[in-house]
Amino acid sequence: MKNRLTELYLVSLAILTMGIFESTTEGFYSGVIKLSVGAIFLVFAITSHVKYNINRKQLERELSKEYDERDDVIEGKAAHVTLKILMIAIFLMMFLSKWIAIPTNTALFIMLLFSSMISVLAKKYYNHVL
Repeated sequence: MKNRLTELYLVSLAILTMGIFESTTEGFYSGVIKLSVGAIFLVFAITSHVKYNINRKQLERELSKEYDERDDVIEGKAAHVTLKILMIAIFLMMFLSKWIAIPTNTALFIMLLFSSMISVLAKKYYNHVL
């Protein structure tokens, strides 16, 4: 579409310049006709360009709305999976802490690693599935 608009601008400007040169050198009436045809083409090119931009912006808004809804679904499902796995890891750490001494910093670091890895993997999975 952009090529078509560029071609319309170039054709209208070419007809306008031909009309200007013809009206000053050869024939006044044929130059005026070419100037008016070039002006009509230029107005048509400008209106087409404006309509194209308006339609493109409206289409981008609609697509971004669908994309936002899809992102929300992916974020929700990934958060749900991350929360489930994080709860399992916490229960496992609580169970293991009865027999093994686990420092608090190490336990928190393991939880952070679990949650970040699971969140990223769940987002990739749901992005691929949905």
